Amino acid sequence: MLKILKITVSFVYGTAVSIRNKFYDIGIFPQEEIKDVVTIVIGNVTVGGTGKTPHSEFMLNILKNEFKVALLSRGYKRKTKKFRFVETTSTATEVGDEPVQIKRKFSDIIVAVDANRVKGIKQIKAKHPDIDVIVLDDAFQHRHLKPALSILLCDYHRPINKDKMLPWGTLRDRQNQKSRADIVFVTKCPQNINPIDMRIVINDLNLFPYQKLFFTSLEYNSLKPVFVVENKPAETNRIAVVAGIANPRLFIEYISTTYAKPQMLIFPDHHDFSQKDIENICNIIDENELFITTEKDAMRLMKYENFTEIQKAKMFYLPIKVKFLNKEEKKITSYIIDYVRKYKENSKFYLQ
Repeated sequence: MLKILKITVSFVYGTAVSIRNKFYDIGIFPQEEIKDVVTIVIGNVTVGGTGKTPHSEFMLNILKNEFKVALLSRGYKRKTKKFRFVETTSTATEVGDEPVQIKRKFSDIIVAVDANRVKGIKQIKAKHPDIDVIVLDDAFQHRHLKPALSILLCDYHRPINKDKMLPWGTLRDRQNQKSRADIVFVTKCPQNINPIDMRIVINDLNLFPYQKLFFTSLEYNSLKPVFVVENKPAETNRIAVVAGIANPRLFIEYISTTYAKPQMLIFPDHHDFSQKDIENICNIIDENELFITTEKDAMRLMKYENFTEIQKAKMFYLPIKVKFLNKEEKKITSYIIDYVRKYKENSKFYLQ
């Protein structure tokens, strides 16, 4: 009975999504192209877990030395409304965990949140008219904006051609909407993926000749302290782990193979920890000598005042970064930089 209900709701939802996309395609719903700034959209057609944040950070890293860059996010699950600039002192409650994470990594880059991406872009440009590029995190479905460049992320472990619409599957948009992407990143690939498996993915995606395809994996860096900056992680097998991300499989696999039988607490994505949750986390920190969490969870845990100094000294997070397979990082970097330069030059003629 539950399966039939899911299929029915999935059909209704999928129909509504198709109609919405068609209305944008034929111009019933208007799109706005903002010519005085290069807009780069990064997103997916599934629910969470494709690695949007580390890929957004990669884009900021390659753009920031050449251009004046900003990042605009929805600020998912924040308690505030409308447009807001993100500061290094902002909390996840105010602006969302991912924008806080990005701002603390890129303190010299403008970061803002607004559910309405077009209005958000205009607000950023009004305050910072010298901005050249705005990277929009998780905005592939925000079709009111016609971006300069669209990047679609597809999880290697969740092929979109084999998925179903919500709630039967994890698709929040039709998989044929991949045709709107200029670039497709197949994310979370095994680092030792073989050419045959790559070819299967390429055939399944069946992209158009104008679309560029890259394969990426996620690489874990050294542990960093959540609170006590000078502290180093204890060398121990008594480890507690907390994860509240959309798809923690890779994180759990890495922790399980790196550390012997850690004690784990798993929460939903963007989980707003309750007082009871924090009490449970404090208990497992006390029971162990080292506490490890994800970078995104660390941004949310920072706001709680329950932790003692002894507990804070045990708390670390595991940063991740994007690694391009087939040694194609230089290729994608050159392509993005050249694209932005050419777009800016063409825009000068358009705006005159």
